[in-house]
Amino acid sequence: MGYRVGIDIGGTFTDGAVVGPGGAIDIFKDRSTPSDPSRGVFNVLRKAAAHYGLPPRDFLGQTELLVLGTTVATNTMLQHRGAATGLITTSGFRDSLELRRGFKPDIWDLAPQRPPVIVPRYRRLGVQQRMDYQGQVLTPLDEDDARRVIRQLRAGGVESIAICLLFSYVNDAHEQRLKEMIAEEFPDVYVAVSSEVLRQVREYERTSTTVVNAYVGPAVKRYLADLRRGLGADGLNNEFLVMQSNGGMMTIAFASQHAVNAVLSGPSAGAIGGLFWARTLDEPNLIVVDMGGTSFDVTLLNAGHYEMTTEGEVGGYRVALPMIDIHTIGAGGGSIASLDDGGLLRVGPQSAGAMPGPACYGQGGLEPTVTDANLLLGYLSADYFLGGQIQLDLEAATQAVKTRIADPLKLDVVEAAHGIYKLTNANMADAIRVMSIQKGHDPRSFAMIAAGGAGPAHAARLAQSVDLPRVIVPKAASVFCALGMLESDLKHDYVYTFWDFLSKIDLQRLNSEFERLEAEGRTALLAEGTAPEAIRIERSMDMRYAGQHHEVTVPVPTHHLTAADVPEIARRFHEAHQRLFMYHEPNAEIETANVRLMAIGEVAKPELSRLRADGADACVARKGVRPVYFEENDGFAETPVYDGAQLRPGMCFVGPAIIEDITTTTVLIPDWKCSVDVFGNLILEKA
Repeated sequence: MGYRVGIDIGGTFTDGAVVGPGGAIDIFKDRSTPSDPSRGVFNVLRKAAAHYGLPPRDFLGQTELLVLGTTVATNTMLQHRGAATGLITTSGFRDSLELRRGFKPDIWDLAPQRPPVIVPRYRRLGVQQRMDYQGQVLTPLDEDDARRVIRQLRAGGVESIAICLLFSYVNDAHEQRLKEMIAEEFPDVYVAVSSEVLRQVREYERTSTTVVNAYVGPAVKRYLADLRRGLGADGLNNEFLVMQSNGGMMTIAFASQHAVNAVLSGPSAGAIGGLFWARTLDEPNLIVVDMGGTSFDVTLLNAGHYEMTTEGEVGGYRVALPMIDIHTIGAGGGSIASLDDGGLLRVGPQSAGAMPGPACYGQGGLEPTVTDANLLLGYLSADYFLGGQIQLDLEAATQAVKTRIADPLKLDVVEAAHGIYKLTNANMADAIRVMSIQKGHDPRSFAMIAAGGAGPAHAARLAQSVDLPRVIVPKAASVFCALGMLESDLKHDYVYTFWDFLSKIDLQRLNSEFERLEAEGRTALLAEGTAPEAIRIERSMDMRYAGQHHEVTVPVPTHHLTAADVPEIARRFHEAHQRLFMYHEPNAEIETANVRLMAIGEVAKPELSRLRADGADACVARKGVRPVYFEENDGFAETPVYDGAQLRPGMCFVGPAIIEDITTTTVLIPDWKCSVDVFGNLILEKA
């Protein structure tokens, strides 16, 4: 067995996790390079090769699995730097993309800001054709008109074209013909077809998702092609895989045509990592928090399962593909603290990023950040950040907090830093409540996994504020998403609109659609090299009470459905509706909207090595003391500092304490205790 490598390209750091033939996890980090994300990837691979004493070519030659999480699609949308995109739609409907939905995310905002129009009106063109809701042709496709539109877009210099016609989810004949004509007239352009990207009802969602795919597609395709050439030249024998938003992996070929599937590429791997630890530690109820340099991500696992959603947005545009339900806020180590127009303190969502980074990085940053505050409070060591690879500038952090926060508020610098720390924790605690209490879950019955380079410094305080009884800090916390990628599988999602009443459902047609989608999924996985016995199928349906507007997705059995299965499907729907909305109507008619199928190609997972307890006392891992600020002490107190690399299974000690690993620092608050499990994870609990 060779090396298995996961690499997550974050906003501040590029994280690498390598599982070697013996099952040990090794961690590698390098600063991200926003101008060229691939540089961070190659830097991490070079560090890994040097660690194992191998030339980069030999290391890559012995790498049997390489999975990447990419932010290219996300950043392209957030920065609105995508391809010059054209949209071809049914004549008279070219403004659907800009009209959007008729509701405001915040009903109290009297002047909501619309996102930039990524396809201007002059590049949104209609063609003469029309299908009805049953897929019957009302107006044949006018091919002369279609060619005129294609040539107009070509003359306008578009790099990408999205095709989205009315009712093409029922009958895609006109869309496919347009695709053929574009290949004849404009062979070099990138094309996204709605019936291939999202084959389901709702015009705006389908249009928006297809346009986002066309907008980010060329950048993602170029990036992956360049990376494949570079890795191949350096000795990688296998094709690498790309993480997608549904928690699965996809091939380069699939990712190049379905770039929209990568908009939550990195964070979704954190949920998969949580799922791995839920099974490994027999902790089915987990709240996974991942605090990196830019954002704070929260995922909830209930009874060993995460929730999926089709209501995601990126850059203000709806992406209606299935993705793991992750709540993200702008709260990371690089989040900037500032004062609003009323003079009140706020933290984030703006981030100092990789360049210039926090003021204490000494790269010219002048804005105070969460990392600067943590340094001033003694939670971080100026001499041991990233194992000493980065020397933190205490004076620069002090000056940034003093000038921008403390002096305007007439506070001491330490008071200002503590205010930044507390407000950051309050924002993150609210995010945890959104994913737990607001979704009908009692956080007291969950444990927390604290991930990300900055997460363990805040985890115990967060758990205390939301009443979580236990925190698990994985040994590879700082590269948690990268490790989660190695626990994922190949996945393909399929959806088809299927309107019917559950009590009268046409089971023959329903089974036929599920079997068609399953055949399509199996064919795709077999073409990607998945063995037939490694294919697993999951089915679900979008359902609602008759008259409702939004649906609830519930799992359904994977066998041939009969009338005996209908009551069980109804029970699952009522149960899900009760949990989400606190009521259900057992006598109401249930309506189906979409059938969904996930085809999963299971990939061999690495076996992690277990550590042996040697009976040593935790005091052997103490490496000194330093003043650390705790509100329980009303100020600084000399606090023990432990070397995380020296901690062994069975060791236990009580806080306050600081545990320093090369890539992360854990803050153990007063009245909490820390123990070490057989995997080297830190378990924090109330003493």
